[in-house]
Amino acid sequence: MLEELSKLEDQLRDLSHNQEALELIKDFANKLKKQDRQIIFSAEGSLIIKPIFHQDMLEKGLIDDNEDPFTLLQGDIVSTDSAYLCGERLKGMKFAIASSTCDLVKNRREYVALLRLQPIIREDPKINAILGELLKFQSTQRMYLPRLDNDPPDVIANSIVFDGVVQIRLEDLFLATRHASLSLVGWRIFGSLVRTIMVRAGDSEVKMRSQSS
Repeated sequence: MLEELSKLEDQLRDLSHNQEALELIKDFANKLKKQDRQIIFSAEGSLIIKPIFHQDMLEKGLIDDNEDPFTLLQGDIVSTDSAYLCGERLKGMKFAIASSTCDLVKNRREYVALLRLQPIIREDPKINAILGELLKFQSTQRMYLPRLDNDPPDVIANSIVFDGVVQIRLEDLFLATRHASLSLVGWRIFGSLVRTIMVRAGDSEVKMRSQSS
């Protein structure tokens, strides 16, 4: 099953400022049998993996010594009580890091963008509808994630909420607890959704900007 996700990652690799990436993700999910969607997207190593550490990558020869050392990666799932949304401090929550990995180097930026994680509870009366929507990637407001190892027993999955960008100082984020990193295909899907929300280009907008220049 992970081979199918690998094919999806190949398709998403070079896509950016358009809707094609999101349509590929939807098409992939819709071709799966209903009962297989949660199995595939929740399988170990499908969308999330154990946190990736700089020293481990050096020892495995996957990065060079001259590359910037990293503590965090884009898409990492973290918990912290030092994040704010519209001036309100958020406590007892987990987040996905939205900022690019290159901006997470010490002294590179002062602030980092996060996105909230919303647990999906087994007892939620709307759980079937919620999972159905998430697993078909019909909404650009949320992205499906499997449950994390330290989630309470009643949490069966999570969603990354794209509605509302959370802020945190980079120096405070370095003190956060890392729970997971996104797998390669998880990162591709995450990046495609972030681009779709933040910088997708509509045909009319292209025309307007061309005429105004």
